[in-house]
Amino acid sequence: MKVKIDPSRCVGCGLCAETYPRLFVMGPFHARVRRTTLTPQEEPLVAQIAEDCPSGALRFEEEEVPALAGRSAGNGYDEPAHDEEVG
Repeated sequence: MKVKIDPSRCVGCGLCAETYPRLFVMGPFHARVRRTTLTPQEEPLVAQIAEDCPSGALRFEEEEVPALAGRSAGNGYDEPAHDEEVG
């Protein structure tokens, strides 16, 4: 899961940075995230921080799953990548 801060909503109260400084840092006008990807262990803590955020500036996004190695042949089947064996 990924977390982002909407700078147009952040009021710069610093609650997130005070609660979890390893992930959030205060900029001159609003908070920023040091990295966007959360570990599964961080998700509950960051969800609580988002719930406590007075301006609702924290947003979550599911991470995109990488596409398969093959490419579509346009017929509903995937063509194998060049290094795949065809059996």
